[in-house]
Amino acid sequence: MKRSISLLPVIAALFLGHTASAADAVAAAPAEVSKRTVSPAPAMSDADPLKLYGDEAIYDVFRKGKKIGEHHVMFSRSAAGDFNVKATLNLQVSVLFIKRAYTFDYSSEEIWRDKRVVSMAAYTNDNGKVTTTAAVLEGSDFKITGSRSNILANSWVVPTNHWNRGQVEATVLLNTLNNRLAEVKIQHKGVEKIETANGAVEADHFIYTGDLHDIDTWYDKPGRWVKMRFKAKDGSLIEYVCRKCGVSA
Repeated sequence: MKRSISLLPVIAALFLGHTASAADAVAAAPAEVSKRTVSPAPAMSDADPLKLYGDEAIYDVFRKGKKIGEHHVMFSRSAAGDFNVKATLNLQVSVLFIKRAYTFDYSSEEIWRDKRVVSMAAYTNDNGKVTTTAAVLEGSDFKITGSRSNILANSWVVPTNHWNRGQVEATVLLNTLNNRLAEVKIQHKGVEKIETANGAVEADHFIYTGDLHDIDTWYDKPGRWVKMRFKAKDGSLIEYVCRKCGVSA
């Protein structure tokens, strides 16, 4: 039986606003539909993710230098030429003698066609609190449903799964963790050398501000997502380190 402890609010603060999950996204959503006018999504990278990453990218997740989980992104192509992108994130934080004081499980699935997301579904279990998000592109309308809100946007919106570098050009993102649209400003901070499991690579550094903030991401020259870092509310840093993401030694 999972114990409820007073430290939970501190630990639950760890994961502010990135990523979400999968084909379980059937949940009952609020009946009211909010109409949103958004800026058209930026032109997404036309790079083939299978050529960039292979069939899977893997990131080890660390907090205070200790590994707490893994993030996997899997790529495939349908017979019709659509890209299918599945992601899973599983985290477990221990506190004192409690091995599973906090758990976070996430899965998502996206279908990309002509450099656009035509459907997606996401499921998040944040230590027992479940959030679902689903979206489908019908004509120019992007219909978003979920456990917290229903939104009808006039353009498709990039989901917060960071594998596609084109995301850094967006001003609005679909936060698949909380089933809401997030207005962001993403700034390029220059080129830095960062470490991966396969050695150091030079990568462009980007910082998020706005509804999603205290998030840093790095992409190498070909456009591969090679690192991410974000700050927990307790001030600790959560860091993604590329274990397998198409980077050669």
